[in-house]
Amino acid sequence: MSLPFSSQQCFVVVMLAFIVLGFWRGWRRELISLVAVLLAFFLVRPESSGTVGQFLTRLPNTVSYMFTGSASAASSQTPQIPAATTNSMAPFWSLLLFAGIIALGYYISVKAFPKPSTPHERLIGIVPAVISGGFVLAYLGSYFSQGSGGHSNFSVNVQSPNPADYIPVFFFVIIVALVVALIFARTRKSAPAKK
Repeated sequence: MSLPFSSQQCFVVVMLAFIVLGFWRGWRRELISLVAVLLAFFLVRPESSGTVGQFLTRLPNTVSYMFTGSASAASSQTPQIPAATTNSMAPFWSLLLFAGIIALGYYISVKAFPKPSTPHERLIGIVPAVISGGFVLAYLGSYFSQGSGGHSNFSVNVQSPNPADYIPVFFFVIIVALVVALIFARTRKSAPAKK
């Protein structure tokens, strides 16, 4: 089964969904959700979780070197992180864990903050939503391209978008959202007080 979606079409649909969600939820809620997306991205994605693991194992030796000025015998050896064992269900569980962390972040943000009350709060919410969308697309792009021989884990032939190709679009959307939010904030302050 093959779907006629190009990577640009997938990118536009996903980013539009995140823009609408960010506008609806506001900047406070989306900022908490962005933290959850970044946490999920760096802890669940195999490439970044290995890097985070190496950073955390080298951190005590780095702190020791900063305070003592000399490398200890233990720090001269590069810490080795054991290779992860893979099974046929590993991609499913990593995707489920990724979605679970993001869902928890969305739940916490709904409970922590009220709905946005002003238009500029909603418009600024687009900024963290676009960033979240980029990281979700990056994770899903690496998830769909996994498998034996670099083939997709799924039989649906959808090209996964590479968010790095659309960095100018990210900046354009963010700048437009911030300018419109500032215009709304400025007109709200300069409106005469009703008596």
